[in-house]
Amino acid sequence: MAKTIAGQVGLPTAAQDPFANGGMVRLERSEAAHVLAVAGATSLAYGQPLPSPGALKEAKSALADLEGDAIFLSNGHWQAGSSQGWNPVTAATFDCGVIGFDDERAFIFWVEEED
Repeated sequence: MAKTIAGQVGLPTAAQDPFANGGMVRLERSEAAHVLAVAGATSLAYGQPLPSPGALKEAKSALADLEGDAIFLSNGHWQAGSSQGWNPVTAATFDCGVIGFDDERAFIFWVEEED
């Protein structure tokens, strides 16, 4: 389902399929809100993935329309102080985002950044 959702916005464009072989990671709702705030409010190329409390609150609100059993996926965890490894979804130097879906709704937010 996540690959179908990504396809609606022309993704993936990376040389290797990030949806194959476990390239996408499943996130809890709180982790998905963190990654969404990182994607929407921080630089992927410079600094740490530390969104402001306001950005995190907005990200949580953006995910609120999805049911409690929604599934969230990303190409990495994007946590401060941890390895910043991710599986590219695009051909950009850096990319980050969240795909979320439940039985009735789907959500995708993806950003690209060059250094």
